[in-house]
Amino acid sequence: MATPRPRLSRFRRDTRQQPAPEVTTVDRRARLLAGDPSLAELTTDGRTWVGRRVTSLEEGRAAERNLRLVTAALEHGGVEYFLVPGRSVQRYVVGIRLADRKALLSSLRELYAGTALYAAEPVSDIWPANAALYAEGALPTELKRRPVIRFGEILLGPSGQVLAGLVRGCDVEFWRDGGLLREQREQGDARATELLGSLRFQAPPALLDGALVGPRPNAVSDVVPAEAQKPATRTIGGTDHPTFADFTEPGIDTVTFPLDVVYTWVDGDDPALATKREAHRTGRAPDAQSREAGASRYTSHDELKYSLRSLEMYAPFVRNIYIVTDGQSPSWLDTAAPGIRVVDHKEIFSDPDALPVFNSHAIGTQLHHIDGLSEQYLYFNDDVFLGRPVTPGHFFHGNGIAKVPFSPSQLGLGAPHPDEPAPNSAGKNVRRLLQENHGRMTVNKFAHAPHPQLRSVMREIEERYAEDVDRTSRSRFRTPTDIAMGASFHHHQAFLTGRAVPATYKARYVDVARGDADERLAELLTNRRFDFFCLNDVNTPSEQQEEIHQKIHAFLESYFPFPSRFERTTVTHT
Repeated sequence: MATPRPRLSRFRRDTRQQPAPEVTTVDRRARLLAGDPSLAELTTDGRTWVGRRVTSLEEGRAAERNLRLVTAALEHGGVEYFLVPGRSVQRYVVGIRLADRKALLSSLRELYAGTALYAAEPVSDIWPANAALYAEGALPTELKRRPVIRFGEILLGPSGQVLAGLVRGCDVEFWRDGGLLREQREQGDARATELLGSLRFQAPPALLDGALVGPRPNAVSDVVPAEAQKPATRTIGGTDHPTFADFTEPGIDTVTFPLDVVYTWVDGDDPALATKREAHRTGRAPDAQSREAGASRYTSHDELKYSLRSLEMYAPFVRNIYIVTDGQSPSWLDTAAPGIRVVDHKEIFSDPDALPVFNSHAIGTQLHHIDGLSEQYLYFNDDVFLGRPVTPGHFFHGNGIAKVPFSPSQLGLGAPHPDEPAPNSAGKNVRRLLQENHGRMTVNKFAHAPHPQLRSVMREIEERYAEDVDRTSRSRFRTPTDIAMGASFHHHQAFLTGRAVPATYKARYVDVARGDADERLAELLTNRRFDFFCLNDVNTPSEQQEEIHQKIHAFLESYFPFPSRFERTTVTHT
């Protein structure tokens, strides 16, 4: 009898190796966050992003930081590059040959595959829709083929607030071989024909051989012929970067003259000053007292400290800063810090007997007397802040002409009136003088922003309108007979004599006591899309002042979290 054969299992064991579980983008992001405690998530407009917390001003210089990330990858991959003079102050631009695109992308992947670096199209959106996080896998093919790619990290402050988005990233442009483009055009290639036809510099065919051709316009030239490819360097953040000699030359509108900043400041919490102010206010009309000498006008929210932080963060070109005060100095201010000086009213008033004054119109007639002040300077109220990086070119042309911030708000018609805002009355008085001397009628007010000024124009006003200037300089409190010399008079006189032109400032005004203040402050903090902003506290009811104070302080500390070099490490209270 035959031995029975063993029965086979109905189900054979599958000895093939099972594929590893798919790693999702969620897994990759979780791994990223777990591996780097300086990273954090944030959500805006329904999308969750990953940002890096920074703890110092130097770490927070976003454009420089992103440039370093890109150039480190270029050097790691052995890719030659050159700095391109970009058209925005918000970021740096690097050019490489199109043939080196693959080497750069490979190097970026090797260095940053597990990091919070983003790649995106170079759009103006604060939060670009197509941004791709390196830690979540390969970049989209369409993005890798773009003629320009932006790379950068989102930077967060100590409490997770946004300090800089991808708008501050580093753009990499892929430059083409001019000779190859010429050949392709001659062969009827539509893309080459379109690209060469769109160039700002229409180079003759002979210059295209050996030339580098950029993918978009820049501040100098989108074609660099072979003869213009002379090596040079540009220093950024203490590091020398390669570029071409012609890319380093100042243009005709480049500002090369020094720029100083002047603040007027009062310590509203100083009891001695309050006593002095009350003593001189006795006998004034109630309407003028309530409107122009109210408590909230003198309430301190430490705005000056944060305005100085904004200068250090966003305007490193400023030479000297002068703080004009009535014998006061902020307890937190390091008066020995280089580049800053407190100036007493007594130093600048032509007639010291006019003092004391508690009127910004009066003080504004004397600012140009500051010893050593540059011809071109910026006048700041302490409630005005820089919201993002600016250049001298925001305020002046290269030939010294000022760019003055006309406002759509109007002065109105009729004579000055004690019940209208004092700036309106002061502007109307300026209108009368200018009509008498220039035959022109002024209409507009000026924005709450930094005011570019020329000492020579201020001196000219002081000489030609001596009686009105002298009267205003002696006006202890704002009155309907004042002139607004620091803004309205200066700007209109400079414009009418060919030394200023109207400019559009990207600025935001926030009345901190209005019902929409919270919404406007939140938008400022999230998007940082304004060059300047003003937080004005004019007529806040007394019962709301503490609430408003806390709101302003929290906002400013969040927007400008890092102390400037002008602050004492230990504050002494006097």
